[in-house]
Amino acid sequence: MGCLQPYITSILLLLSGLIQWGGARVLVEVQSGPLHRVIGYPISISCNVSGFSNPSAQQDFRFSVYKPKNPTQEIQIISTDDNNYAMAVYGARVRGDVITLERLSVTSVLFHVKSLEDGDEGEYECHTPNSEVVYDGTYNAKTTLKGNIYCISQSEPYCSVDVHPSNPVSIVIKDTLTASSTGPASFSLSEGDDLTLQCLASTNTFQHTHLSITWYHHGDREASPHPIISLDRDLTVSPGQRFEGRYQKGLIVLDKLEEATYRLKMARIELSDAGRIYCHAQEWIQDPDRSWYPIAQKDTQPTTLEVKAIVVAPDQGSGSMVVSMIVHKTQLQEGEELSLLCIVNTQGPVGQFFSVAWVKDNQELAQIGPTGVLSVGPEYGGRERGGELRAVRTREKTHLLTLRPIRTQDQGVYHCRAWPQERDGNGVFTQGSTQDSTTETITITATESGLAVAMETQQVSVNEGDALQLTCRVSGVKGQLSVTWQHRSASMATGHFSDIISLSRVGVMELGAEFGKRNVRTMRPMADTFTLELGEVTPSDAGAYQCTVSEWTTEANGNGKKTHSQSQDCSVEVHHVESLLSVYLSSRGVQVTVGGEVELVCRVRGPSLPVTVTWSLQREGQSAPDNILTLSYTGDITWSGDQSNYQLRATTGKKEVRYYLRIIKASHKETGRYQCVISAFLLGRHRKPWNSNALGVLVQTPESVLTLSSSSSPLDKSVKTDIQMECSVAKATSNSSRFAVSWLAQKNGEGNKTVLSSDRDAVITLGLGSGTEQRISMRRREGRSFELTIRQARSWDNGMYYCVVEEWLQDPHGQWYKLQPSSAAMELRINQKVTILSVNQTDLEMEVKEGEGAELTCALTSGDPASLYSLTWFYMRRGSSFSPRVPLVILGHDGVLKYPEDQDNRGLQDQKGRLIFSSPSHGTFLLGLQRALQGDSGVYQCQVDQYKLNHGNWELSATNQSGKTNLTVRRPIEDVSEVLSEQGFVTESVLGIFIPLVCILAILVMVLSIKLKRKGSAGNKKQANSLWLELNPLNPRPED
Repeated sequence: MGCLQPYITSILLLLSGLIQWGGARVLVEVQSGPLHRVIGYPISISCNVSGFSNPSAQQDFRFSVYKPKNPTQEIQIISTDDNNYAMAVYGARVRGDVITLERLSVTSVLFHVKSLEDGDEGEYECHTPNSEVVYDGTYNAKTTLKGNIYCISQSEPYCSVDVHPSNPVSIVIKDTLTASSTGPASFSLSEGDDLTLQCLASTNTFQHTHLSITWYHHGDREASPHPIISLDRDLTVSPGQRFEGRYQKGLIVLDKLEEATYRLKMARIELSDAGRIYCHAQEWIQDPDRSWYPIAQKDTQPTTLEVKAIVVAPDQGSGSMVVSMIVHKTQLQEGEELSLLCIVNTQGPVGQFFSVAWVKDNQELAQIGPTGVLSVGPEYGGRERGGELRAVRTREKTHLLTLRPIRTQDQGVYHCRAWPQERDGNGVFTQGSTQDSTTETITITATESGLAVAMETQQVSVNEGDALQLTCRVSGVKGQLSVTWQHRSASMATGHFSDIISLSRVGVMELGAEFGKRNVRTMRPMADTFTLELGEVTPSDAGAYQCTVSEWTTEANGNGKKTHSQSQDCSVEVHHVESLLSVYLSSRGVQVTVGGEVELVCRVRGPSLPVTVTWSLQREGQSAPDNILTLSYTGDITWSGDQSNYQLRATTGKKEVRYYLRIIKASHKETGRYQCVISAFLLGRHRKPWNSNALGVLVQTPESVLTLSSSSSPLDKSVKTDIQMECSVAKATSNSSRFAVSWLAQKNGEGNKTVLSSDRDAVITLGLGSGTEQRISMRRREGRSFELTIRQARSWDNGMYYCVVEEWLQDPHGQWYKLQPSSAAMELRINQKVTILSVNQTDLEMEVKEGEGAELTCALTSGDPASLYSLTWFYMRRGSSFSPRVPLVILGHDGVLKYPEDQDNRGLQDQKGRLIFSSPSHGTFLLGLQRALQGDSGVYQCQVDQYKLNHGNWELSATNQSGKTNLTVRRPIEDVSEVLSEQGFVTESVLGIFIPLVCILAILVMVLSIKLKRKGSAGNKKQANSLWLELNPLNPRPED
């Protein structure tokens, strides 16, 4: 199950999101209870709300409490929307900011009480006022501080309360944490000395709590303290950042000696260690949501530390140096102590600096520097931290190295090495020449011991990103045990082991330097079993792992003594994640009709790793795919497009995880090539993405089942009657279909022409050039019937009529699309009586000057003298072949002359006074147009209807139309210009002749006028003949 944990977490989060996705309901959530807190300490309760239609709108929060004595009475505490919300019992604490509300976001807050008081127990309620019109959900939530307490007496810090499920009693527990220090209140040490401090910390809280201990150092001139080393609530040791280097060298150690005793050891103290050192204890409790919360904390009285610098006398010459080594015993048994004493004799002054090192088989074991700081080689670093290796300066020129218990691998050739060190004014040391002592061979004989160590598996394979678990079993145990796990990289087959983690005999864990920031722990699940757990392994974790188990006994003084140690190795191989993961995209069906469902399956095979999955769609014509959604390794879903048409789910199998993308109702928009891309998340970063195969999905238009029914064909009708043709939908593809209808006509062998059309929204459009615009109409009847009406049918209405119906459907996105059209054909036959009516069909061109008259002729070429005729003159503007025909004048068969009032001929109303209609002979009809204007230009045509007497009624028997007369009216100035242009006159010649002639005539007129005037004034009354004699007087024609 451990390997499936990343997937289970992602799937649970995903399912939770999908459940909430079904509908937005308001939900107020408060921190789960019961919560246990201590009087005098703070409390914080979180509250958030979700499900409002506008998630970015700021919501208000109100906190109240229900006390155990009266659990039904609400006591208001604080609110974000009302400063006077608090009742009197809490008003002072709210105004004094002891109780506050901290807004984390528009939908979440933190309720803070800085210091709990006796009586704050109760059931706390968080309420969110509804900010919308409709109530939908839960607007409040409660959390309780409650517990079972056992009384000893009224004076004890805890008491017994029986809690009944139906009537919970809420309490606030009292502070029982104590912390104190042992030893003097101050120390005065020299640079390089050792310091040991102890702290006693315990608690009597009735709840199950953990303690954490941290030693702090507060320098004299520092504003805040710095952690030296800490033991957390899980008994894991971690150094402070400033002291990490010294901890890795083993100079700082934190031990848990007894149930409540914690010891700090600082070797080789430095000048910077001067100041105050104290112990900080914290008590932790685990809330129902599995999170840990500190409920109490205490500090011990600080210990003042004074560090004196080493005083060095002025340099008087280094003199000669002799180095010797004394070994008390060269042949040892395993488990005994090896002691190497290094003595440096020099003629230099007292206080001279020098360094000393112990060397085994030409490899340096340990070194004490000029200031007394110990540094240990990597092979013995773990043993120094475990207390097996110690090196101290016993006197000014004497240094002692001890190894206990000695192991068989410790045998070899040892010697001591020393060299002088000179320090300048800046404190920088300069190394002198080295001197070595004589060598000593140390022999280690193995002793008989019942302790045996065995690795459960010698060869282990693990996938990158998985957790590595190794098991080490022991037997023949006689005392307490400690374990140390070490690692040697696969690239260093013969190199030294580095420490991973160790577990002391009292259960304290210490991490190695290289694994300090890794997720690693060692456990002892059973008395004879030790386990190592290393999370999220990387390729560099491959190599050899060593389990070293040590046996301890307790001496008379209470100190522990290591008696025996045994080690066992195993090999670990790490498989790269790139070679393990594979992804494949499949589907049961990739062709679906609009509105259908498609489910795509992305199969991820390989080790159980947290992965991020991205679904993408590349449509035809796009250069890059569009992301649909991204499912993060944390379970969060990020939508890049419209999420309303998709659903996502995931399932976990033994060998693969399947991610399903479901298209609920497919449309043409979902057509394209789908792909899923996965990226493993390891060590805080995403790895190289893996692309699945591309899978094409085709969303097809559904097959049309549209069936039409129509009027019977052929349809025989008479002229001048109204005709209805009907077309109905007998069967449709969907009940929600819409229909677009077009009526087409085919006459005289010509192509189909649209008569009328109606789109899916029932907007009707007239056909162009049909010639029957004023006599046709269409309507939609009840149901799905469409009717075409032709009023006063004419002989030329004969032909084939087609009803073409397009069925339109709406896709899930609201877009309309059409199916294959269907049509129904009907033949219309117009019956008319035999007639000899015929009208001159010749087309004419006529041109007149503006202001002149024009006469248009409409003549019968054959007819019946016994018949009556009605005639209509039509006008149509030039410039558009689709211009409507406008009736100008109508002569009925009863002889009544009418000028029709029509919207289209209002611009021609000025012709009414200039039109002269006459019939000089039977069968000849003239239309005169006086004082022609340019606006009169256009096409003129007449239509003749023949009526015959039938049983006392005059009935229409035939209709015919004349040819078209194209009339052009020109301006006079245009005529002069044309004449001049045709005769080739030159402008200069005209002016040269015309201007002198005009002048002469003007002079003659003036002279004659003067003479006539004089004669009139002389009294001569005889009237002479006029110069202009009207020989042919104009006879004005009476106006119509």
